[in-house]
Amino acid sequence: MRCLVDAALAARLVLSARSVSRIVWELADDLPAEPRGLTRGMADLPWEEIVGDRSFAVRATGYAPELRHSGFTARVVKDGVVDRCRARGLPRPRVEIERPAVLIDARIAGGRVRVGVDLGRRSLHFRGTGRRGRAPLREDVAAGLALLAGVTGRGAVVDPFCGTGTLLAEAAAIALGRPVARPPETTGLPDLPPFAELDLRALGEIPLPAADRPPLLLGADADAVAVREARAALARQGLAGHVRIEHGPLDRLRLPAGLPPGLVLTNPPWGRRLAGAAVDASWRELGRFVRGLPGWSLAVLSGDPELTRGLRLRATRHWNVAVGGVSARLLLYEIAP
Repeated sequence: MRCLVDAALAARLVLSARSVSRIVWELADDLPAEPRGLTRGMADLPWEEIVGDRSFAVRATGYAPELRHSGFTARVVKDGVVDRCRARGLPRPRVEIERPAVLIDARIAGGRVRVGVDLGRRSLHFRGTGRRGRAPLREDVAAGLALLAGVTGRGAVVDPFCGTGTLLAEAAAIALGRPVARPPETTGLPDLPPFAELDLRALGEIPLPAADRPPLLLGADADAVAVREARAALARQGLAGHVRIEHGPLDRLRLPAGLPPGLVLTNPPWGRRLAGAAVDASWRELGRFVRGLPGWSLAVLSGDPELTRGLRLRATRHWNVAVGGVSARLLLYEIAP
């Protein structure tokens, strides 16, 4: 997705966005998708102001007849940056693959090349949350699922297959209005010209809308190790006092009496990665559980339509999503009162 924003809003997005993995400051969107033209086009951009004497790396994606391999495309882009800096009398800029000061993004699409700077300098899903366990969701994916499911902080959120707690933690942060608050120094913002004069720390700490009264946030899992890791992860994020994690199977989970209708948001085992689980039984038990919650909604991530049928429910809406390279769907069900 492309959009026009000013520097302050772009910085705030980089520092606080929950559900995106990359934000790129686009410098050119119509460079030739062939080596000589791309090198010349890169040399026309002001890399002496952006890279200067610092290290850089290039991430290249896409395909064109003369740019078939990402490594070759990255080398062509790199040559243009070096040519520009040398032409301005600067030393040859240093390429550093692992931890570059500037990460250049080159994307081939529609026979042309778009070039920009990755403002996060790495994927924005990193939260310092210490994700562990088997098949954990990435934080940006979990946040996107919570937003699609309609988490707002106005009702209870229950995850009966919470695993190590990533999905519930992101839902809790949204419900409580907690910003991500990435440290600016971990991003590429502080040394880039449009952002160097901004108060980056203040921009990243602007609170989000939150409910006046925190909702019930409850997770459960039959795996004792996962429960311990979920509790530890929530503590690291300052959420331990707001989210309760119980150890036990779904058939033993009991919600407080008189609890108003809320949302069951969960990612049950699919059987693709979590070998040995009683996968079919888990889905049937989930269907039984939510059918006993009239007025509630169920948002469930599924990578297998056969498993989904075990819910014995008809979805009212669905979204196609990619999770770890696997095609899946987030399905929304409204449980009749």
